[in-house]
Amino acid sequence: MIARIFMISIFILNFISYSTAQEDAKKVLKNIQDKFSSIKDLSADLTQLVNDKVNLKGKVFYKKENNLRFEFDKMLIISDGETSWNYNKKQDKVIITDYENEGNKILSIRQIIYEYPEDCELKSFEFEGNKVLELIPKDDSFSFNSVKLFIDSENLITKVLVDDPATGTIQIDLSNYQLNKNLPDSYFQFSPPEGSQVLDLR
Repeated sequence: MIARIFMISIFILNFISYSTAQEDAKKVLKNIQDKFSSIKDLSADLTQLVNDKVNLKGKVFYKKENNLRFEFDKMLIISDGETSWNYNKKQDKVIITDYENEGNKILSIRQIIYEYPEDCELKSFEFEGNKVLELIPKDDSFSFNSVKLFIDSENLITKVLVDDPATGTIQIDLSNYQLNKNLPDSYFQFSPPEGSQVLDLR
């Protein structure tokens, strides 16, 4: 009887602990979403590492709703929410796709913050004084095992860690945020340079 009561007590404590952790994770997510909702546009420095090796450095620009611009030394990726342009400067080649193309979905900041969490188990913990929100897919419909979002005191994402079974660990560091600077719509449009090779996959 004592052993049974002990086991029931352990179960209840674990359940309470799990429920509290879930509530904490939902609160962290809501704070991120509320912060993102208050932002009309932003820019930030971006560094991407794959398995601890830097492979991209540049800047990212965003404007509501799904306007995106990534500037790298040899590559430019632009989207106006309907069309995406991927320009390889070295090859002078442009690939045009619909924004809804599966390969472009990971570029959507809104999707990561608002849609992915609906199909993931959420966990939160602290790391070096900052909050971390972890998204773990509930099924195999996602290509990643988990995504960790590192959040600063202003609820801005400073680091993203993706556990990708095909690629390995993908880390994206974001810094030097500039918020609500009235970025022009023209910044999220692209006209292929004259003479460049254009591959339209729409």
